[in-house]
Amino acid sequence: MAPALPDDILHLLCEELARQASLDTLFHCACSSRALAVPALTHLYRYHHLAPVRGGGEDEAVLLATKGLMVQKWSILWRSIIASSLDATLFPYCRYIKLLDLRDLDQLLEDDQFKGKVQKQFFSKPLDRFFRTVETPYRKAGRTIARLNITSIIDAVGEAVTQHTPMLEIISGKILSHALVRWAPRLPRLQTLELYDGGPLEDELVHASIYEYCPQFNSLSIYTWQTDERDHKFAKFIGSIRPQSLRMIETISDIGVGAKSFHALNAHSESLKDLRLCVSTDSLPYLSLLRRCTALEALRIEDIHGTINLEKTQNDVFLETIEWLRSCGDLRRLSFTKLQSASSIIAPVLLEDCIRLSKLEIDSYMPKDSQLLHQALVHQRWSLRFLSLNGDTDGMFRDDVDILVDSLKQLTELRVLKLLLVQEIFQDEHLITIIDNLRLLEDLYITGIELKDGVLECIGNLTNLRSIAFAGISKFTTDGLFEFISRLGPSNQGIRVMVDMADPDTLLSDEEVMLIRDSLNEKVGGTLEYTLWRDPNVSEFEGDSD
Repeated sequence: MAPALPDDILHLLCEELARQASLDTLFHCACSSRALAVPALTHLYRYHHLAPVRGGGEDEAVLLATKGLMVQKWSILWRSIIASSLDATLFPYCRYIKLLDLRDLDQLLEDDQFKGKVQKQFFSKPLDRFFRTVETPYRKAGRTIARLNITSIIDAVGEAVTQHTPMLEIISGKILSHALVRWAPRLPRLQTLELYDGGPLEDELVHASIYEYCPQFNSLSIYTWQTDERDHKFAKFIGSIRPQSLRMIETISDIGVGAKSFHALNAHSESLKDLRLCVSTDSLPYLSLLRRCTALEALRIEDIHGTINLEKTQNDVFLETIEWLRSCGDLRRLSFTKLQSASSIIAPVLLEDCIRLSKLEIDSYMPKDSQLLHQALVHQRWSLRFLSLNGDTDGMFRDDVDILVDSLKQLTELRVLKLLLVQEIFQDEHLITIIDNLRLLEDLYITGIELKDGVLECIGNLTNLRSIAFAGISKFTTDGLFEFISRLGPSNQGIRVMVDMADPDTLLSDEEVMLIRDSLNEKVGGTLEYTLWRDPNVSEFEGDSD
């Protein structure tokens, strides 16, 4: 009889399977032997947030019957976690989890398919104690109907589960302030809060509880926050956290952060690595107050209004912001959205010798005014792996296009290139020049003027390509697409091809598209999405005759 592998080796093997998201394999391991059950289940539930059934599969194109089955599996996943907190399962699944995503539970309870037998089974014993309803007015019938009291259910579930989650590091969802106060003493490993609403941060008992019981707390994400004096209240919460401990702050919408919050964040200037902010016309002029936060590795700024040009209206803030970013020597990821002065701010940052960006995203910028930015891109050619440029090319001349093409073709380390440029400026020869030099591309999104087979042939030589989207009007032929497929190899396995704007004059027939799809699937297991371009100025109901 062969000697059994030590438990620590089994745990390492299962951990690697989990990292690769091989959850099916882990499930079969758990069923195969008693020795494998504990390590397999430990990592299966530790990475349960990667399960494809979460969110009901999140694919709107699936059949209704398939969707119903996915929701049933989704509910079983949550039922097993909750039941384990009641000591009603063979293994203590909830003790394995590191993330408690109550947003996902909220979505399950709200899902249209979560009704009838699925709902009844979910709330059967021992989960019947969590079944809560609330009477809701029903206008048409002039009466009330009972609906799930989701807020109460989630609060009760959180109360039960957090008593048995010693490994928990992340909590997300619509969480009540008194719930955080109750749960904090049980969560010594808590690092991250992802709040739908920032309201709980107004409670000073929450401040005190996190400070006393959660010494590893370092990350906060907030989706929305509607109250008076939000800037003051957010700054007060930040001030209650241990100095130099916050590593990540994210505001997904405008929650009113401003001068006070920016000042407070400077108390974490050495620890703050990842900052993602939505700013407004009220807060943007105070952006440079963050200048002491120079340990940043990632920065995302979204201007929700996009109406202020700092360079022209707040030049001192504009210059101070540039100096701040130039002093962030560890900066690796930079993203600006709807910030009018983005290109003028970024250009001098790209020229800094100590800065080596791996990811750069610029959304809603004006390429015609960004020659210096386009030229400065070359300075990051050895480190840049991801580049996304999204803007309106109106007013660009041939020289402007040539400058951009010349810079892009030198970014030879790129893995991802997204050129989302309104009013297509690239002709086939421009794209071929760029792509021929970027041999490491894995993900490509391009626009262009009447994309033809020559571009396809060039792209077919990219041995690492996994996804290609053609967002410009395309005139690909059947022969051109078959030639493209013939150039693909094993390293292109699973490639996704999206033709978003096929020219009606050269439109392939349904039979031709089917043949191409079959060929692509047979060659590399790839998929093709082929969509007809429609003139936005012509109604789809208009016929060929008056």
